[in-house]
Order: sequence, then C-alpha cells, then structure tokens
Amino acid sequence: MYDKRASRLRKAGMLTVAGSLGVGLLLPGITNAANDSAPAYRFQEDAKIVSGSGPAQPSESSDSAILEKEAKITKEQAIGRLRELFPDLKNTEVSSASLGESTDRYPPVPRLVWTISWSVTKGNSTSSFHSEVDARTGDVWSTSFPGAWLKEEESFYPPAVNQEKAAQIALELVKKAIPSLQNDTLESFLSYGSQSALFGPVLYDFTFRRKVNGLFVDFEGINVQVRGDGRVTGLHASLHKSSYPSPTPKISEREAAAKYKKDFAVDLQYVKLQNGSGPKEWILGYVRNPLFYAPVDAQTGEYVFHGLYAAYGTSAYADVPRTGASFKAHTGGPLSAEQAEELVKATGYVPEGSKLAQKSEQEGWRTPGQLVWSLNWKNENGRDTHAIVDTRTGQILELSENGIYPPWNQNPNVKPRSITSESADAKALQWFDELVPQASENWKLVKKNSAGKDNVSSKKNEPFTYQFQRFYNRIPVQDQQIILNLNGDGNLYTLQLPYEQEAIEEALKAVKPAAVTKEEASKRLQADGRMSLSYTMNGAFYTGGDDKERKLLLVYRQGSEAESAPQVLDAASGKLRDLRPIPAVPKPSEGKDITGHWAQKELAELVRLQVLVPDADGNLNPDAVLTYGDWLTMFARGIRPDSYYGENYRTAEAFYADVQPGSPYYRTVSLLTDINRLQPDPDRKLGVDEPLTREKLASALVNELRYEKLSSLLDKPLGKLAVTDEGRITNKADVFLVMKLGLLQDIGCEFRPQDAVTRAQAAIVLMRLAGLQGKTDQPISY
Repeated sequence: MYDKRASRLRKAGMLTVAGSLGVGLLLPGITNAANDSAPAYRFQEDAKIVSGSGPAQPSESSDSAILEKEAKITKEQAIGRLRELFPDLKNTEVSSASLGESTDRYPPVPRLVWTISWSVTKGNSTSSFHSEVDARTGDVWSTSFPGAWLKEEESFYPPAVNQEKAAQIALELVKKAIPSLQNDTLESFLSYGSQSALFGPVLYDFTFRRKVNGLFVDFEGINVQVRGDGRVTGLHASLHKSSYPSPTPKISEREAAAKYKKDFAVDLQYVKLQNGSGPKEWILGYVRNPLFYAPVDAQTGEYVFHGLYAAYGTSAYADVPRTGASFKAHTGGPLSAEQAEELVKATGYVPEGSKLAQKSEQEGWRTPGQLVWSLNWKNENGRDTHAIVDTRTGQILELSENGIYPPWNQNPNVKPRSITSESADAKALQWFDELVPQASENWKLVKKNSAGKDNVSSKKNEPFTYQFQRFYNRIPVQDQQIILNLNGDGNLYTLQLPYEQEAIEEALKAVKPAAVTKEEASKRLQADGRMSLSYTMNGAFYTGGDDKERKLLLVYRQGSEAESAPQVLDAASGKLRDLRPIPAVPKPSEGKDITGHWAQKELAELVRLQVLVPDADGNLNPDAVLTYGDWLTMFARGIRPDSYYGENYRTAEAFYADVQPGSPYYRTVSLLTDINRLQPDPDRKLGVDEPLTREKLASALVNELRYEKLSSLLDKPLGKLAVTDEGRITNKADVFLVMKLGLLQDIGCEFRPQDAVTRAQAAIVLMRLAGLQGKTDQPISY
C-alpha cells in the first residue's frame, strides 16, 4: 500500500538521521537502464557554468569564472567519466551542464559539483535525468536512469547474474566511480530487492558503508542498483569529505559499558508489532529506555541525542491539566470548508493577510474512512500555511508550513523567543488541552530528558518544542505521540499528530495482562556488555543546515550479536519479540519430502523464491492435488512473496461469496484484484476450494497472460486441436493457446481436461510461465 508516512518524509526533504535506533538511509531508487542495442535518440546541447546551491541557477559571470578556476575537473572530463562508467550514456548527449556550490545532499557539506543533465526523446516522449560529479576530485555522487526510458528491456528471471556476482559488480563500480575511496574499506551493509520475486524485473539493490581509521561511519551510505543482466542502473553516494576525529577514545570501553549499565531501565508499554503493511499485533511489553540505543561520546562520556527527547519510566511524564477551554467536538452535520477555515483562524495560526488558496475534502490517511478538509493559505510573500481538519469532529489534525515540520523545514518564519521557557510550558499545556480530545485523560507531557544537553529547544530562534504521549490504563502506548511547536511568543507554530490514529481501544482491551515482573524483564533485556566504536554526526540533520552545529564524533554503541533489530519482552509470555518482525525466509534445503522427486529442481527453486512454503513438518507434499485457490496463491506469491498483502487497508470487503475476510485466500485475491486479474463479485463463488483441473489451469493461465479477449476471438473459428479427446474440452481456445505457448502439453495425444493437477505439476507450469517474461505483449507481474 502507498506509504503516506514515507511520502511526507520525502516531501520534507529529510535525508538521513543517525538516530538512537541506528542508521536510516533514504536514498533515491530510480533504477532502470538501457543496453548496447538501444535505439538512436535526438538531443540538444546547451552547456553553461553557474553558481548556487542545489540545481544550478544563473549567476554573474565573475562568480562563474571563480568557480571554474576552483574546479580541477572540467565539464568534458566529468561527462567522459560518466560515459565510461555507464555505457548506456555513450549514445546520449548532454542537455545542460552546470557548475555550482551545492549542499543539496546528505551530509549537507558544501561541494563544488558538476550537474550533468540528460534529456532523452523517443517519439513524442521525453525523459530527463541528471548526474553529479565532484568538480575537485572527480568522484561521481549520483546518476540513475529513468524507469520509462528502456522499460521494454527489463531483465527477467532467470537472471544472468546472481546476487553474489551482482554485489561484486556493484563494489567494483563504486571503486571506479569514487576514486577518493580507493584506500578505504567498504563493506556491504544492506542488500534488498534481490530477485525477491519470480515474476517481475530482476534488480539487485546494495548499500555499502565505509570504514575510516578502521571504524564504520554510521551516517554515510553508497547505494548501487544492478540489473539481473549485470548492468548498473544507479549510483547514489552520501559521504562526508572532511577529516575525522582521532580513533583513540578518552573514555575506555569499560567506562562506557558502566555508564550504559548505570542508566539502564525498562518500561512497560503497549507495543504494536508490525512489519511494513503486514498484520498488527498489540501486546504489553517491556521496552528498553532510549538511552540503551543512544551513542556515548567517546571523548566526553556524554550521550549523543541528535535533538531527541528520551522518556522512560513514569517519572518522565507530567500530567496535562484541564483548562476552562478544553476541546469540544463539533456536533451536527459534517463541517463545511468555511467552518473548518474559521476553526483554524480562531487559533491565530493563519498569518495576517493570508488568503485561502486551496481547499479540498478528502479521505484522511490517519484513520480509515475519516474525511478531512485540507486547507492551504498563501500571503503576499508566498508563504504557505497548511491545516487539516476532521470534518466530523472539528479536530485540527495538522498545522504546518506545507506539511513540513521542524527541524526539517529549517524553521523559517519562526518568531524569536520573547517569553520564558516557563511561560511557554504553560502555553503548551493550554494549547494542547484546547486542541486534543480528552487531553487530560489520555495524554501526558514528556519531560525533557535530563541525561544530556537539550541542544535544540534552548536556542533563541528555535521554536519551543513539546512531545505528548498517549496513555491507556496508565500505561504508555508506543508510537502514539503528538508534537507541538510554539513560536517564540507562545503562539502556535506547528502541530503534528501520530501518523496513525486508528481506534485502538478495542485492540488494547484484548491484550493479555503482564505476567513478567519488571525486575525479571530488566535482567532479560540487559546488553551483553559488547561495545563498538564508530563515527557519527550530530546536529544540522537537514539539507542546508548550520555547519557550526554539525559535529563529527567518535562514539560507543552497545548491542548484542544475536539481536538484529530492537526487541521487546512480551510481558505475558516472557518471549523476546522483534519490534518490527521480519518473516523468516525459507531455505532452499527446506522441503524434506522432495529429495529425489522428478520435479525437485523446480520445487526447490520455488521454495527459495518463497512461492512455496513447506508445512510445519518441513514437507511440501509435491504429489498433493491443488485447489484453484492454491494455484492463485502460487501465482500471487510469484509476484509478491510476502503473505500479508492488503492486510492494512482491507478489513471487511467481501470479494466473492467464498472469499470473505478470514479466508485463507483473502490476501491472494486482494492482490489479484489490484492488478486486474480478478473482478470481485460478492454474489458468486470464485471456486477457490474446487480441485484444480488441467482445463481450469489452462483458463487461469490465459487470464494471467491477459489473453482472455484473444481467446474469445479464437474460440469459434478455431480448427481441430491436436489431441484425441477434444470433445471433452469446453474452453478449446484457452487450451489451444497454452499448448501453443508450451505451458501445458498433451499426455499420450490426450489433453485430459478433467485430470487433477498436483503441486509438482503446477510448479513445472509456473516455471514455464516465468520463462515467458519479456516475450509477451503484456507484463505478467502487473
């Protein structure tokens, strides 16, 4: 499903934060390319030298001349390097080339960069993309090819290059593209999207990080995309080029471990376990306090917070008092746009002189079925003011400057502080009670952490920032926070509600009570004492940030070798659970009963690709007869191996009379509906529980190839089939097509339309279908 939270982060320009839970790399992923037989294209060239930040902008010629003198790499050399590294650019000419001081990357350090723009015209369609080359070192910072450029040349299964070979190709490309890394150690940090599905383009995606002075740099990343045919389609590097601190710490490893142990604590919370769009599970769990994940400065021994608050234990929260103007919900019919506008204006949030430029009623993304008014104002200076209001209750759900919040908006238009922190605290509590339903009953103010310096809220030109935590039965509810920012005069600056606002009370009522004591949980969740040194960056984590705030630090981190993701101790069962559980990937050796089977090779490959999943005993039962629903599931898992498709946004929709919510085939049909292979009809049965016959399989294959209309045209004029039992076949055109394509074959000159299909036979057919990818007029995977 479309991830609205990620969308908002991209909209805000957020790049990378080496936060308390590790490294987050939000790197571009435009990842398609051409091959050497690409058709000719026509171009125009217009090279110019400009100065400025980000994409090049026109400038005075004197500035251009100064920049050109500083550059050690000429425009021609930059273009030549790109064409040498990426052969797909050899037949491509430059549409523009600009030279400028750019900070439009992460880390946001000024660089002199050649921005090479390419524009490809094919018929009436034009695709544009660009590359960036360091004008001082020749390092290639980024390049990628637009997906629409050569989509018809996608690389499908089986790939010519496996994941191991692709990783080698990616590493060799990085060494050539970024010569300043020649003496550095690079190690693979993440690899994903690597032939994860049977159907669809094969694309490998790797992220590397480097070691400096033998230590990892946790805020950098180099992302490379490689197609299944071995061609590199994208490179994006986020590297810091300044000198690094000494790798020798003043604080010993033992001292750092002692500090972590002294400050360690656990907190009982309601925790939602969920992986991506997969199923949710609420539990009562003990979580480690955020200090467990915060790095410790190896020179000073202080925690590094990156401007975050760390709240843990009941002592970290303060009550929200009731005021005389607590929130009152709107009654009557849905709010009009004018009523919503007046509600926002009544808070004083809309700048004087601003005019409503846009209003739209739309479905809110925080709560399924929620309707909201999205309102945007503009003033004469072009300043955007944005608000979202619930049409039913009148609650203001968002106040922002075009959906962007501190610090990512770099705090434009914030009023300098003219009141004391104590006065601002009182104003924040008052605002919160006025804006949030049942504020006093359900929410508490998170006290600012005293374990480290508050590097953000103490600045004169920064907003006053407050975080509020949702409680249920006096227990915090994880991921339910509201962030309120006030101007320096105590008036509203931004309001940011949780990304999800689903009604959670019913789910929390069903949670099992805690059976594990806090003392036992504390022992179970303690670290193993292992410390590691690395480099991190603190401060100015946004493009164009203040360079004086940005610090490179040598830090300690703690963790367990066995823990790959943050964990929570289930307070009911006593089991350790991953906060973001990742489904286990079956190993090729699984499927104990396929050894020596005539279809062992195909079955094992489908297990590797997660199309087939062995049962609890490790068996595949290859000779078991399939149902039609089983075949649909195999096909769907060939497109999306994850088994939880549609779990989040379809909860009560009936697709067919025999595919209702709770059906084992519900997620399969959800996917096939979204890609238009099935047309739901709640009044009829799909037949998912019926045995899969050879004729039914033939019709299913015609549907999956999108050949239904062709089949209907062939049905009447079709001649005799090359089988002796033609009279027993109802859908002759379907059988004719799949036999001509080699997907199904005769058995002793008979088709045997009513014979049941086993799992092994279906595996053979599915692999044949995969072999047709790229050879049909319509894609199979979407």
